[in-house]
Amino acid sequence: MADGNEQLQLIKYLLLQITIGPALICDCFVFIYFIRHWRKEILKSPQNHAIFCLLMLSFIEKITDATFLLYYLRWSVVVQQTNIFCAMWNWCACSILCMTLYVLAWCCIERHLFVFNTQLMKKQWCLILFHYIPLTICLLYPPLFYFVNIFFPTTCISSWDYTLILCGGPCYSFSNPLLGSLDWLIHAATPTFIVILLNFLLFCRVIWQKIKRQQPVQWNRQRRMIIQLVFISTAVLICVFPAVIVGVIQSLGSPDFLFDIQFNYFYYIIYLIDELLPFTIVSSLPKMHKEWRHWIHRVKRYFHSRIRVEPGLSMTIQHGNGSTV
Repeated sequence: MADGNEQLQLIKYLLLQITIGPALICDCFVFIYFIRHWRKEILKSPQNHAIFCLLMLSFIEKITDATFLLYYLRWSVVVQQTNIFCAMWNWCACSILCMTLYVLAWCCIERHLFVFNTQLMKKQWCLILFHYIPLTICLLYPPLFYFVNIFFPTTCISSWDYTLILCGGPCYSFSNPLLGSLDWLIHAATPTFIVILLNFLLFCRVIWQKIKRQQPVQWNRQRRMIIQLVFISTAVLICVFPAVIVGVIQSLGSPDFLFDIQFNYFYYIIYLIDELLPFTIVSSLPKMHKEWRHWIHRVKRYFHSRIRVEPGLSMTIQHGNGSTV
């Protein structure tokens, strides 16, 4: 059994190691794209703010949480065997996952506003009320909640195990059934189901407006937003939905329900979100495809000029008697 666990852990390590490199490279390409088109894609396009936040969260997760996980999978022990490191790792992992789900859920809500209430969302007060304030709450609430409950638990004392992923998890998640259940329900299940419901409603509203009311959506302007939302939501649902369903069932009274599958597989599948996210964003940026081909062409041209073979030069050798060869 031990050999089987070691092989499974090695497979997880190799999969994460193989995917994290290309994902970071893709992150860099998308960052460069947004920087080069900052005024158009960020300042003049508030609908891209949530996408940019998701990209930032994905990048931070890969250089922190995923890196710590790689070390654990390789050596079967955490990077720093201290209580403060375990608390920091749990706070980072839980906060980033919750922020990602919250931002995505709100992105689904405001997509309805940007698609079907375009003129309303051009007003400054509407942007502040329905865009900036909710997005700020989505980014500030999760880190604050987990900071309080991980670093200053009131109902338990954390006892970290350095040989387990995330050092075994924060103590409130298993010693306080009420808080642990609310954590799963409010911070994981609720935003996940919001994503499912609002994506379905968005599709229904598009069909209704196009067929029944004879008012087709202006696809030239709205298609990109809808494609972004569908791609990103699909990636998140595939990676998060199984763990959310099992976690909710466990928290509601069946702690042993699919425990081994949840612990050995579903928890790790969640990490694929941040590996897939930059690729889903790239696939929804039409101009990014042109720039990507342009960059590849420039790299090929650069290396072609560097390895070009120069014509050989004839050498003249003069002997002591004055003759030359």
